[in-house]
Amino acid sequence: MPRTPPRLFRQAAKHSPHAATLLLACKSLPLALNELRWIREHVILTAKPAQREQRLLALCRQRGRGIPLQYVLKSQPFGPLEIKCRPGVLIPRPETEAYTYHLAGMAKRLAHSRGLQELKVLDFCAGTGCIPLLLFSLLQHSFSTLQVQGVDVSTEAVHLAQENLVANASLGHLNIAPGQKQVKITQGDIFSDSEMKSVFSQSWDILTSNPPYISLDVWHSGRGQLGHSVRKFEPALALVPGAHLEPPPGWQSSDVFYARLLDIAYRIKPKLLLLEIGDEPQALRVARNYLTHPLASVSTIEIWRDTPDVQSSSYCQEIGVVSHQGQNHPIPIKGSGNARSIMIKSVGAPQPSEER
Repeated sequence: MPRTPPRLFRQAAKHSPHAATLLLACKSLPLALNELRWIREHVILTAKPAQREQRLLALCRQRGRGIPLQYVLKSQPFGPLEIKCRPGVLIPRPETEAYTYHLAGMAKRLAHSRGLQELKVLDFCAGTGCIPLLLFSLLQHSFSTLQVQGVDVSTEAVHLAQENLVANASLGHLNIAPGQKQVKITQGDIFSDSEMKSVFSQSWDILTSNPPYISLDVWHSGRGQLGHSVRKFEPALALVPGAHLEPPPGWQSSDVFYARLLDIAYRIKPKLLLLEIGDEPQALRVARNYLTHPLASVSTIEIWRDTPDVQSSSYCQEIGVVSHQGQNHPIPIKGSGNARSIMIKSVGAPQPSEER
């Protein structure tokens, strides 16, 4: 990574010594000044007047050491929600927020096309709970009955997600009504049929997941979109599939969660299945294996970019995937930015031409 020019530190110091400290992590003066403003606002809200300067200095030093801003401020806005963040649980990303909004729009169209008044949503690898909680928030006024459940293997993540549920309900963002509109976070290993017994015994309309999808090689080398701060401060458990997980034939170890999620989807038959992926090569690998999976006989697939609701003329709208049999299958790819997620729709769900 290029070193920060000394002149930038001098310019930052003219604004504030705190800005110069933040420049170590921010690498640009405008971003350092923005983060200083956010940290100062946080300190004013959370610290007593006599302690504010000392607290501001401590937080700026934390950030200057590279600790993610969300861990420093202990929260991240996510749609209308305020999501608590802390080390040990993955930080919500804006790209995840964008596709969650797009998915909520599809769910509403699905309800309109089928006259649905009830909806059940299941999210695996829930982390902070940002996806299931935001989906509940966005869909709560569109259905008379709404059930949302998030599942994670990490005890720490489950506790934090439950805190986020309670906190956002108290803020009025989640209007929970027992028996009608409910959201819950539970602990479980999706690779364990016994732990998933109660989940698999139910029907679900939507299945979502942002699973671990980074290979051990990329984790250790930091190649691609994986930054140094992520590897140093965010949990490997949420990003890298465990070495004990054996991928099925034809699958890479970094894609093992997708193999399992396709099997689960074929079992519980959601109308919409949304999976976050790391990059376009991974999307193509998952799509290639999907083509030979039994799920492909009852569904269709498309790839979403970072902002799926913003179509860019500079990107192609189809991408060819060569199956294991050597056949070329064109797959729709929508939006602008990097490949970010895979959408699988059951036959009968609204197709792209039906979306408005």
